[in-house]
Amino acid sequence: MNPGTAFFLESLSTRIMQKTNSYLKLNWLSIFLIFMLFVIGGLVRSTGSGMGCPDWPKCFGEYIPPTSEADLPNDYESFFKEQRITKTKRFTALLDAIGLKEKAQEIRSSGQLHETHQFNVVKAYVEYINRLWGAFTGIIVFICFILSIKYIRTNSKVFWFTLSGFIFVFVNALLGAVVVNSNLIGGIVTLHFIAAFASIAFFILARRYALQEPFTHVDSSTRKVGISLLILSSIQVVLGAEVRELYDMVVPIATTTQRINAMYPTFQWHAILGAIVLAVSIYQYIKLPKRNKISNSAKWIMLLSIGQMVWGPLALLEFSASISKLFHISLGAGIFILQFYICSTFLNASKEH
Repeated sequence: MNPGTAFFLESLSTRIMQKTNSYLKLNWLSIFLIFMLFVIGGLVRSTGSGMGCPDWPKCFGEYIPPTSEADLPNDYESFFKEQRITKTKRFTALLDAIGLKEKAQEIRSSGQLHETHQFNVVKAYVEYINRLWGAFTGIIVFICFILSIKYIRTNSKVFWFTLSGFIFVFVNALLGAVVVNSNLIGGIVTLHFIAAFASIAFFILARRYALQEPFTHVDSSTRKVGISLLILSSIQVVLGAEVRELYDMVVPIATTTQRINAMYPTFQWHAILGAIVLAVSIYQYIKLPKRNKISNSAKWIMLLSIGQMVWGPLALLEFSASISKLFHISLGAGIFILQFYICSTFLNASKEH
């Protein structure tokens, strides 16, 4: 090989490596930003700021929320309610057109749709920060998608998983608008929550195939435990979203016992499954070799599961409800993400190259 050819190949190799590193950095940043959306979403949830901005994408008609109610017109509550109802009518018409007539009727008949929202500067800015973080996440995710295009011919799964993650982030942004316009109507909020989990899962898979690492060597029974724990944690996410919706409906009820009874049996199954997740996470940590690269993730899953069992019941008590909901949502997201990562290492991504 002559010196000119060798220099060209070396330069080409360096440039490809730099682009690969750029993609991996943006991929990691995308995963982190989406995870932080769960944390910030938990803050929105725990402070009751979901309707801190009664319109979307603006907040009280402004790109930067006002700092005082005096900056708003006298009839602002009715104005934003009517604006929200108009947008919701268009959305329910779309649901009718695609065959989801029952859901459309449920949204139309909900009393929540006609509620008004008084300006609260703290809640407005908490929701505003949530939206800013979501917008920044969308920009980073889009750049990550652009960088993934180079994988189409050499490692197509990286591109397709990144594209899927980007689509779910975009869909989640649209669902965020629907959540506000429908005034946090049940079912829509849950879809908004689950779409975020789907997007982060796709980015983890894309990273797995981009790294081209060999699969983790564990026996088949350990893999089955890991996959079972992922399935259990996924079910727990859905149950948790349902419990959250039920909680919002019964929160005015006076006592903790009455709240639990009103959420029966979903709350009981959620609690039982939480205990099962903890037990399986401990079993997984015991089975995994301690020098295995995923053993630290398994340890954190076990610790987060313990935290879930502590913070979950505290959400029923008024004095600790806000902080416990923040931690409960964040820890639950952490369990799913880490367990999905563990299961992704069982894939032999190196064969794809």
